[in-house]
Amino acid sequence: MAPSKMRAAQVVEYNKPYQLCERPTPKCGDHALLIEVHAAGFCHSDLQVLHGQFPAQLPLIPSHEPAGKIVQVGSQVQGPWKVGDRVGVLNFKNACKTCVGCRQHLRRKNCTDPRFCQNREMAGFKHDGAFAQYMLADPDTTVHLPEKVSFEQGAPLMCAGATVWGALQKLKPDVKAGETVAIVGIGGLGQLGVQFAKAMGYRTVAIDNRAEGRKLSMEVSEKLKPDLVVDSSAPDAGDKILDFTSGEGLAGIVVCTDSIQANAWSLEQLGNGGVMVPVGLPKDKWQFDSSALVFRELTIRGVYVSGTVDVEEMLKSVAEHAITSHITALEFDEIPDLISKYTDKAMKGRLVVKIK
Repeated sequence: MAPSKMRAAQVVEYNKPYQLCERPTPKCGDHALLIEVHAAGFCHSDLQVLHGQFPAQLPLIPSHEPAGKIVQVGSQVQGPWKVGDRVGVLNFKNACKTCVGCRQHLRRKNCTDPRFCQNREMAGFKHDGAFAQYMLADPDTTVHLPEKVSFEQGAPLMCAGATVWGALQKLKPDVKAGETVAIVGIGGLGQLGVQFAKAMGYRTVAIDNRAEGRKLSMEVSEKLKPDLVVDSSAPDAGDKILDFTSGEGLAGIVVCTDSIQANAWSLEQLGNGGVMVPVGLPKDKWQFDSSALVFRELTIRGVYVSGTVDVEEMLKSVAEHAITSHITALEFDEIPDLISKYTDKAMKGRLVVKIK
């Protein structure tokens, strides 16, 4: 049984450091899972939460990238869940099953999906998340974590991995294995994106205007390294991509940065019929060349974080191909100093807090 009290970190005031505290352990309802959190990731969205870009009632326990073990299963929970299971937990939970979003998804997919529910809960954004010893999870958005995947590696997959995996799935069916796909912006998402793209059979180009990002793209196993690394700020960047693709341009491109300039440049690198999936969310609107879009019949495709089915497929690929993130692990007591570490220019990869 879980103790009545737990350690947690919370946002008490926007733009102020996280505060360590003691909170009551959440009660496991009949339809929920109680998770003992072993590791929790820090995402750029968490910084936005701290800055108040997603207004919520404070105090709030942040982080939406948890991995841990089930310690209690609600009496009405259906499915293959038992105490001791190693799991990861996705952000959205508790679909109402009656709103427009739920009804549309039920009609189209024969199931509800909390990602599109108008009344969904958002752990780490609007509701308590993973910077705590325990958290509640929705069985519909919980996934089993393969034994080969550590908790520290599993945590970033619940958002960073799920997001860039979903973006690559959006290239289908237009972009086939063997064609050339680029990942722009090599940080926590981009490094995973390069490895996913290689595992999916694409010729893969890693693109970043930072030397740190280009170096990070190569810090993976030999079979998952990109086929070409490009400095997007170099005058000949476009020429290198054309040379690599025999003058055709890219078949697909996934952009893991919110830079408006980088997104506009990325669209220009596509060949006829190419597909672009932007992942970053800029404060201002994207700006794309309408001529390129029309006369080359390009597609810009939106993507949300992956749902449960796609994440389960992602985890199989992670285990099969030994895909990893560059991790900087912090202890729980270091959470108040986390932002300074995250914003350090020398920082690369993902920050993960070891909760247990």
